[in-house]
Amino acid sequence: MSVIIGALGSVIGYLGAEASTESFFERLLWPQRFYNDADLYVLIRLAFFLPMSGPLHGAALESLDTFRNNGLYLGMRRGDMLGTTFYHDLGAKYYHLTGKNTDQRDNAKDSRNGFWVQVLREVSCRNRDVHLAVQDPEDPAVDQIPPYRAMQLVHHLKLRYARNADHAGQGSVEIAEASVTWRTVLGTVLSELSSIVIAITAAAAKPFKTYWLAGYMLVPLALKLVALLTCVRRYSILDEQEAGDHQGFEDELYESDDPTHGFAIIQGPPRAVLQFFRHYGHPVRDSGAAGRRDRMREVLSMALIYLFMLYFPAGLISSLWMPNNTQFLWLSFQVYTIVTMHAVRIVGWDNCGRTEARVARHLERNEQVWLRRPDGLGIIASLETKDFPNVASAKREVDVIIQGYFRHHDMDGTNNVAQGKQGIERRVEGLKKSEAKQAFKKGQEEEVAKEQEARRGVDDSGS
Repeated sequence: MSVIIGALGSVIGYLGAEASTESFFERLLWPQRFYNDADLYVLIRLAFFLPMSGPLHGAALESLDTFRNNGLYLGMRRGDMLGTTFYHDLGAKYYHLTGKNTDQRDNAKDSRNGFWVQVLREVSCRNRDVHLAVQDPEDPAVDQIPPYRAMQLVHHLKLRYARNADHAGQGSVEIAEASVTWRTVLGTVLSELSSIVIAITAAAAKPFKTYWLAGYMLVPLALKLVALLTCVRRYSILDEQEAGDHQGFEDELYESDDPTHGFAIIQGPPRAVLQFFRHYGHPVRDSGAAGRRDRMREVLSMALIYLFMLYFPAGLISSLWMPNNTQFLWLSFQVYTIVTMHAVRIVGWDNCGRTEARVARHLERNEQVWLRRPDGLGIIASLETKDFPNVASAKREVDVIIQGYFRHHDMDGTNNVAQGKQGIERRVEGLKKSEAKQAFKKGQEEEVAKEQEARRGVDDSGS
């Protein structure tokens, strides 16, 4: 029987290694983001589909490979975090729009971890009517219904700074991910609910009474709780001054190039928008004593992944000396874990509980979201999303959004762009007045100098 169990365990280990993904360890290294939703449906999925007590050695090796390939083993502040399990690279691009159509834009830049890009990926097309973009009345095909091909979403996301709750406004949904909260702890514990049940069964049920197996089943939960204490510090929302003095306060337009998930126009001050395409959420790597502590957190996080890599092989070897009924219990649970891993991978539930999914759910309901720091400074986000039956209709709607923005910009309306423009104009007027005063003063000095020269000339001629 032990030989059969060992053979089946090897097969299960192979299947689990193929089904598991790095997202399990992204969740381990960034619990504040991945366990940040207490919605009932989310908690149920966490409890039954996302345990880390199965064969994750394949995904663990992939994560450790990213650390080696990006140079994180070289020492303190060495290597690049972007593209590793610490800080995933979405692989998307974005453009700064400078004119009235999508062709007038700067060169493409990397979105990096792209918080708002991931938020828009989580937005679904349900509960909305399909729209048809505005067409040219002179077009002979204006009365024809366009063909339905691939349903396209067009997002218009608006961002602005909010200094406190009063500035954010009533009705704004408050969301934070800068620190470990009760949501983080609840999600972490619930994600190992199935392991806890098996541990209690192994320790208390009469046919088993195997206390060491109960302890073994609780190891993943213990490692996750340790991760809450050793997770790396991350950059939060920047102050308006920290975001860069060269960036303006007036709104500008940015287009996210993520065609698989639709079209997205992001509007807001560069100070508010660009930080999410740069270093928001990146691990902090200070110098001095703080830097040594940051490095210790990095090393401990990598060590936790290494322990998860050894977890299943240790259980497989130990199963050879288990009693038959205990072997059956352990093997049945491993079958359960690989079934859940396949389900998560096929259905796409690996993002369950993420901050981005929580933000997207509220934005879908036409609610304002206040993404904030512990001190109250944050970003207010609002979203308008429309569905279109094909790419051509969606592109026309994008052009309508861009042209409408620049039309208001040119008309100097009352939006943030106009306010920023008025501020610039006031500064320009002030500079002009200052220059005029300097010119007037210089002119007076020149006139005095000419008078003095004329007097000297008269005196010379008289003599």
